[in-house]
Amino acid sequence: MKLNRKQKETTLKLIDWWEEEHLLTEEKSNQLKESLEIKTINWKKVAEYLMILAIISVVTAFLTLVADEWILELFERLFSLSDLAILILLLILSAGFVFGARKMPSHRKKQHISMQALLVLGSIAFGGALNYFGKISGLSGFGETFLIVIFAVHAFLLSWFFKVILFSGIGWAALMLWLGIESSPDKNSETGWLGMNLALRYLFFSLIPLFTGMWLKRTRKQVEFARLTERTGWLFLWLALWGVALFGNHNTLDSWEEASSLSLLPWGLLMGALGVTVWFAGKKLSNKEWMWMGGLALIADAYTQVFLFLWEPLHPALFFALLGGSFWLLGRRAEIIK
Repeated sequence: MKLNRKQKETTLKLIDWWEEEHLLTEEKSNQLKESLEIKTINWKKVAEYLMILAIISVVTAFLTLVADEWILELFERLFSLSDLAILILLLILSAGFVFGARKMPSHRKKQHISMQALLVLGSIAFGGALNYFGKISGLSGFGETFLIVIFAVHAFLLSWFFKVILFSGIGWAALMLWLGIESSPDKNSETGWLGMNLALRYLFFSLIPLFTGMWLKRTRKQVEFARLTERTGWLFLWLALWGVALFGNHNTLDSWEEASSLSLLPWGLLMGALGVTVWFAGKKLSNKEWMWMGGLALIADAYTQVFLFLWEPLHPALFFALLGGSFWLLGRRAEIIK
């Protein structure tokens, strides 16, 4: 058992007391004392961070030294290149960064931070290349937005090949962005897409990563990817539910301002009902994550309804006084939770 110095001293005193009270034999007492170790600093991790800081500092120093000369001239030349030349350059950079990450020794265990940094740079370069490809090919409409899907697939492939879970999150975020863009109606439309505003649409879109993650967890394959996928679904679900509880299914600000608080209440009840359901399910299944989600959803929904019903009839001073008092009570409650 690894403890800090103070914890070890306290534990040793406790073991001696147990031995004096004949709750432990001398042999068992010595055995427990020998099992105690003092935590040490992870110098390997410290070294990694220091190396990163050293590289950043050296690069910054170098750029500061030459920025007034050839660096600025290089940028001028780059921006004078044709779109095709920049596209090819970005593709070469993207491939180079990924190749460099691939050639890192034991990249899955050592130098993990450096490898991820190279992959992020490669992903940024690939995204830029897709942007220039869209400009050169004159893509518009569905063809233009579909480039986001290609970027998402690229992120998923990096995640699978290099076992970097970060890119799974990037891939899902890109896919959800694409769904939001593709389902966006004309700016002047007040009906929304299939009669749904953005928040309500994402309420349904969030079920895609949510159920995908749950299904993958049951297959016991790609466990980390499954867990992140499920959490991505939950995140979009709660954000969409909060948006619906606040704005209902109104697609324009004018129509929302004309709506009454009572007309928005059913959406708030929907969020509250799901929050209670998830909380009880988490308690039954001993899933603390679900309990936290359900509890936070209920708090967010309660404050949303307070805003909708009390903002207009109450004086701002009284409203914020009540708000501050409620935050204080929640803080006191959180303070005594062990």
